[in-house]
Parts: sequence; structure tokens; C-alpha cells
Amino acid sequence: MKRLLIIAVVSLIANVCSMAQNDLIVGQYIHNQFAVNPAFAGCRDGLTIFGSWRKQLVGIENTPMSMLLTAHAPMKKENITLGLQVWNQTIHESQNTGAEVEIGYRFNVTEKSWLSFALLPGVSLKSNNWSKVHLINPNDDAFAENTSNVTPLLGFGMAWYGRQFFVGASVTSLFVSDDFDRYDAEFAPADAQYVFTGGYMFNVGSDFKVQPSVMANYSKKNDVDYAATLTGIWRNLVWLDAAYTSKNEMSFGAAYQINPRLRVAYNYGLTTGDLTGYSSGSHEISLQYDFVYRVKAVNPKFF
Repeated sequence: MKRLLIIAVVSLIANVCSMAQNDLIVGQYIHNQFAVNPAFAGCRDGLTIFGSWRKQLVGIENTPMSMLLTAHAPMKKENITLGLQVWNQTIHESQNTGAEVEIGYRFNVTEKSWLSFALLPGVSLKSNNWSKVHLINPNDDAFAENTSNVTPLLGFGMAWYGRQFFVGASVTSLFVSDDFDRYDAEFAPADAQYVFTGGYMFNVGSDFKVQPSVMANYSKKNDVDYAATLTGIWRNLVWLDAAYTSKNEMSFGAAYQINPRLRVAYNYGLTTGDLTGYSSGSHEISLQYDFVYRVKAVNPKFF
């Protein structure tokens, strides 16, 4: 019974804090669409490396902490794209570490836009270290054995994008398992999580741009969640954004283009509801570096 209670509490924290496959997407998905949809691989016309660190509900013990590293690029024959993402997520005694490899194909719909399709096979290792749980009875048999399981992953994505717009749909993985299930995942497309994104960039004068964007997630278990974001860009150097989610949460972000290749970004998630007063919010910081070999100027695209 104690074990089931702890599992329920950890599951609640995870559901409050996340909207998609991992907690890393919500805060800065506008800067890394590849983390949401593998079909955006190669969209920056060069090798792009992105790393982020996220801590949720700071001030509350054992809340989620996540790290993400992605890399993607078009090949010499630029219709072919390759990508990689590696992540680690810790929630209390539970840890999820995984890696995925993207293989994609794209072609020009118009001179300035691409239609792209991608597969994302990978593997995830989930483990529960019950020794980290503080027990009244340290000899409780229910917590005597740590659990772990290896889960196959198979994501898929499609996207249409240009310099001023993007729209995409993806499935995080066609293999589905419970986070705390020690058994193998099942191939269950009907139970998978589907992600939809879209956005358009408007020019407002010569120095300022505005881009509204939206991300929506659907699964049979959680129905529909969404995040709507409005971002302003000044001279392709400074990004300021605000986002609102269907869970009545808000976040605010800022980014700075240090040079044509390097961008740093920060995101703050405002604590709302019953947790107000107990947490100073959620924080995420990221770095993105472009090994650009085709584009001659800074590209204001987020993804």
C-alpha cells in the first residue's frame, strides 16, 4: 500500500509538470522543434547542437530534473536528414534515460519550403531506486527490490516548414508502457501520444518580428493539452516570449543571439494553484550552436 501511495504521488508530480514525452519540451519547444518532432531535423541548413537543463518546482524536494542533448543536420544530399537526441530525467527515486536516432527524408514543396518525413527509433531505460524512499519500516519487503526495464521507442513525424512558418504532427513512440511497469512495452498506436505544432512569423517594421505558435498533445489517457506562445524578436538578436497552457500555467522566456552561431535561452515557469507559496517556479536554460555552412545570415527561425 505504501508503495502504491508513493507511485501515485510521483505520477501526480510528473503529470502536473509535463505536457509531452518529457519535461524538456514545454519551456523551450519554440527553440528546439526537433525535440518535439523528428521531421524538423536539418531545418536550420547545417549541423545544430542543442543542450538544455530544466528543474521544476524549485523549493520542493525531489521534483523533476531533466537534461537533453540533441543534434541534427541535412546530409550532403540535403534531402536526407540525420539526428540524435539523448536525455535523462529524474523524479524522486525514478530515473529515465534514453537515446533516439532520427532518419528522415524531405523535398521542396516550393522554392522556400520543405515537406519532411522522419522515423525516430530508440531505447529508454527506466529504473526505480526504492532505497531512496524513507521508510518507517526499513525491512518492508515491498521496497526490498529495485526495479528497472528497457523500453523500445519508435517515433514518427511529418512537417511542412519555411522561413516564416511551420506546421507539424508527430507521435512520440508507437511503443507504450507505464513509467513504473517493469514489463516490456507494447506496440499500441491507439494509446500513443500525438503532438501537433504550428506557427507563423509576422514582420512588424524592419527591426521587429512577432510569432504566435501553438503546441497540442493528445493521448487517449490524458485527452488534449495545449500550450500557446507569443514571441517577439528584435533585430534577430533578442527573443522574448510568454506562454499559456490548458493547465492554467504560464511561462516566460528570453533568448539572446550571442553571435550568428550561438544562442542562449532561459525560461521561467510560474507556479500556480495549490503549489503557490511552496515553490519558486520552474527554470530551464539552454544553449544552441549552429555549424552553418549554407545560410549567409542569421536565420530567425526558432526550430
